[in-house]
Amino acid sequence: MLGNKKGFTLVELLIVLGIIGFLAAAILVAVDPVKRLQNSRNAQRWSDVGMMLDAVLKKQANDLSPYNGTTSAPLVIHASNVQVIVSDDTGISCDDINTRPGCEKELDISAGKGCVANLSDLPSTYIAAIPTDPKEAVCVPGSNCVTEGVLPIGDKNSGYYIHRTTGNRIEIGACQPDQNAMISVKR
Repeated sequence: MLGNKKGFTLVELLIVLGIIGFLAAAILVAVDPVKRLQNSRNAQRWSDVGMMLDAVLKKQANDLSPYNGTTSAPLVIHASNVQVIVSDDTGISCDDINTRPGCEKELDISAGKGCVANLSDLPSTYIAAIPTDPKEAVCVPGSNCVTEGVLPIGDKNSGYYIHRTTGNRIEIGACQPDQNAMISVKR
């Protein structure tokens, strides 16, 4: 007799599998691993900009300089444009897209090195090393960055910018944060 056997019918199994699949998809959407990764990178950026600003301000206080080029402190241009923080400006020419860094902020891309701020003297005294952006993305042509440049993040390019405001405050921020976040610290 086939009627007395215990078990599940094919329809019941398909319904259970459908419910499990739906719940798994809902959990994956709720967890959103991409957003969590972006939030993690942005948290690292907040930490990095705060750490760099502390180091820059300590050096500024020790040198008694507003970073105008009169001491060993790095030259931070007092302008409407920002400068990308680099650990070495050798070979960088701001008017050459192949050697300059890119940023979501406006850089001075005229000849010279005005688009970068070399903070190579900070690591030994004030900070263990100049941090680099955790994503290591670049503003290559076609990336819709405000200022495009091919110099990759990592070797020289930190992926962060520095700016001296009209009130002589120093601002440090991330060039390409995730989720269109505004990551910058100013003191």
